[in-house]
Amino acid sequence: MTKLDDFKVIQDFYQKLSERFPYVTADNWLKLQDISIVKYLEKDEIFLRQGEVLNFGIFVVSGWLKVYYLDVKGNERISAFRNDLDYIDNWNSIHRQEPLPYSISAISPCIVILYPLEKMVKTFSKEPDLLQLCVDLSQEMIKIKQEHYEILTLRSPEERYLHLLKSQKKWLMEVSLTDLAKYLHVSREALSRARNQAALKRFTL
Repeated sequence: MTKLDDFKVIQDFYQKLSERFPYVTADNWLKLQDISIVKYLEKDEIFLRQGEVLNFGIFVVSGWLKVYYLDVKGNERISAFRNDLDYIDNWNSIHRQEPLPYSISAISPCIVILYPLEKMVKTFSKEPDLLQLCVDLSQEMIKIKQEHYEILTLRSPEERYLHLLKSQKKWLMEVSLTDLAKYLHVSREALSRARNQAALKRFTL
């Protein structure tokens, strides 16, 4: 990709972001554009590995990322999916330079925008509207973690699937059954049965 391609990606992205967060001033969007780095990921490309230190904030421009870790038995568990306009960081890794407790990889071709840590802190700390943006993005990430916890408190694969059907229907169309099963902490076979049972119940109503 060329610098012209990157410029267009950044321009289009900030136009969408400004509609989502209209309280951020035009001047401050320009400041964020100045520190933005565009990165292109291929499907299945590992972006960050568990144990590395995160030195930037991440916005997803397009495509899908999964945030995952290995449990004590070595099984992959997915803690979140992130797609268009979603933000990712890890407070402990960014502010305390602690190793990441998870990995991030692309489950589809992806474009992301990175904010280098030092430049991000310097830019955000001086502007009240950007500080509010930080708060709002942090609250979104907390909400995602809480929703995942709520799903895992449900006992059966069908209950977990139905919760996902209600709250994240888009995921069911874009994410593979294998990855959804890893997110729901059930086997692929159990999730397939749960999906079929839910469909049968809707059909017979």
